[in-house]
Amino acid sequence: MKGLAWQLARRYRSARHTSGFIRFISASSTLGIGLGVAILILALSVMNGFELALKQRLLSVIPHVELDAVENKLADWQSKITTLTSVEGVTAGAPYIKANGMLRRGSNVKAIQLRGIALDYERQISDFERYLQSGSVTKLAADQLVLGSGVATALALEVGDSVQLMLPRFTDDGRLASYSNRVLTVTGIVNLGGQLDYSQAWMDIDALASYLDMSPGTVQGLAFRLDDIFAAPAMARILGPLLDDYVYMRDWFGSQGHVYQDIQMVRAILYLVLALVIAVACFNIVATLVMAVREKESDIAILLTMGMQPAALVKTFMLLGWLNGLVGTVVGATVGVLLATFIEPIFAFSTRLLGKSLLDPSIYFIDFLPSLLVWQDVIVTVALALSLSLVSTLYPALRASRVDPARVLGQR
Repeated sequence: MKGLAWQLARRYRSARHTSGFIRFISASSTLGIGLGVAILILALSVMNGFELALKQRLLSVIPHVELDAVENKLADWQSKITTLTSVEGVTAGAPYIKANGMLRRGSNVKAIQLRGIALDYERQISDFERYLQSGSVTKLAADQLVLGSGVATALALEVGDSVQLMLPRFTDDGRLASYSNRVLTVTGIVNLGGQLDYSQAWMDIDALASYLDMSPGTVQGLAFRLDDIFAAPAMARILGPLLDDYVYMRDWFGSQGHVYQDIQMVRAILYLVLALVIAVACFNIVATLVMAVREKESDIAILLTMGMQPAALVKTFMLLGWLNGLVGTVVGATVGVLLATFIEPIFAFSTRLLGKSLLDPSIYFIDFLPSLLVWQDVIVTVALALSLSLVSTLYPALRASRVDPARVLGQR
């Protein structure tokens, strides 16, 4: 009976005398399943790509944990870094000084977030040199500055150009008193391909300390790189109490965690919405099979009078409906995998064609569309579509097995 059920299902599917409306509904359900599967695979791959870009790009430059001095100064920072980097899970540490300032060239002015770094230490916690677009950072002199590409573009700066740095000065009660001016030379331009390019600048930590009138040998805080980026909140709470100084314990979740949470939220919403799209397409199979059962009632009645078991009829119509889901799922999975594989060059081509990126780098943390195909997502999506296709065949198939031969044949 298994062989007979399969042969009947294939015959009914390929029969040319079937109603045109039934064929249309059947084709639309197959197309809907295919589109849903393809888009779901593509969407999940893009979300995986954004998560990977967050880890490999943004978090390779931003410290995972920062201990920021409450009074804006930490002395004897070398020994403190040595102590804290001995904690299990901490890869490296580096001192920093942060300040908000303005860069001016001619009539153009740009606000920046200035970070003073000790280059030898910074290399251990940050890969910003890997994204150098031009210039070099073999060392940072007191009058040198490294800029994000967006800042350089806004001010029409190139490597070797001079730029005026304006830093605010505050009174003891926190009010703005005046500002100091320094002329610096651009020695490198960093292109991370995202939002940081439009706000970030780096310079020598000792030079920035002198510009801010900080005590020699003191820094504002210590930054750390971790083995496990998702352990950052817990590690911040471990490292902070190990210092004798009062510090604010910060981690990347506080500054960039919203990006990660947005990615996870969008992934969940997309999965739910597209799974419902696949479900709606699959339940079009119900309408197709109900009409097919009604059209084939006489065939069903004859098969039952010839001794065919109702269970075999159930299998026949389940296979008939499931074939629609199978074809749609296979085609959709193939298209989805191809789109997920080639979406990056397609997006890059559209960017070149339009002359601008569809992802504004001054808003988003990257300006390209990443994609990472995870086969587990493909398998889960295919399994979901096939399962929903199979479930949607149950009611029409059971209805076919309950056809009354005497009633149907008596009307002929």
